[in-house]
Amino acid sequence: MQFLDLGREVWELGAFWPVYNQMGDVTLVLWKNGEFDLLPTSASRLLKSLAASLAVDLRQVREIYGREVARKLLVPLALHDQFLLVPLKVRTALIPGDEAYGYFDLSCIQGLQVSAEGVTELIVAGCIISLRQRLRSVEEQLNRARHIEWLYQLRMVERRLPIWLGRPREKEQVPPAELRRIHPSGELEPEKSSDKEEGTRAVPSTSSNQTSSSNRMST
Repeated sequence: MQFLDLGREVWELGAFWPVYNQMGDVTLVLWKNGEFDLLPTSASRLLKSLAASLAVDLRQVREIYGREVARKLLVPLALHDQFLLVPLKVRTALIPGDEAYGYFDLSCIQGLQVSAEGVTELIVAGCIISLRQRLRSVEEQLNRARHIEWLYQLRMVERRLPIWLGRPREKEQVPPAELRRIHPSGELEPEKSSDKEEGTRAVPSTSSNQTSSSNRMST
């Protein structure tokens, strides 16, 4: 597997998903500090490259954790104890075979809301991304991801392996204070008004204490 040169550390990656724009069908990479790049490659190829760089067998990860959450498709991927990717639908494919799902690092997800038009929106690294899934479906997927994260860290402890704590928080690059909306084409679009003025309903995130019970209900 040939690694894709992102020009940055893997740990700086916050999310990536397919977009249609003037370059064609490309992948938008969103960094944890709110910056983003467009890569002339597919999201699935980027995912495989990331997994290879971390020495992770994607098929094995999907099989192991798919059994835990009773799913065969769209299983949240624990690539590292500080890097768990959640697959979510970001667009409707215009051509059969085009990808429709992006991957979002669970630790970078700041919130979930519904716009005045009823569109489910994810807040990641200071940016608002429109999803093509119902709110309940996204909430269930995030609960699966939190459950897998707990299982992954539990197994690390059982095997007496050190859990990587990452860089000190004060040294990490933080996303911008003001939210920015990313257009489906991968361009930033100006906010017309605040969420409150638009009638957007914020959705509280599920606490870690409720994760296991919520996951059992959803499965």
